[in-house]
Amino acid sequence: MNFLVSSIRRTADIAGGFIVGQLVIDPTGVFIQKETGELIPAIGSVEVLNGDRWQTLTAADFNEETVYGNPLYAGAEARVLN
Repeated sequence: MNFLVSSIRRTADIAGGFIVGQLVIDPTGVFIQKETGELIPAIGSVEVLNGDRWQTLTAADFNEETVYGNPLYAGAEARVLN
């Protein structure tokens, strides 16, 4: 059931004009990695899925790290308006 909800949400986001995928944060920049593996520069307002709501990230959020030194939001389900 969770897969179906996720699939419907992703389809609705794409229909709404968003680029969706996983957030990639590395020294060269911030990207959305699509299901095809393509990296799209995350330009504009980046949102990550936090529970069942979208959370808009600030520039400072991209520099947040886990206790292990990894980018906090890397790998999160993300979207950016195309």
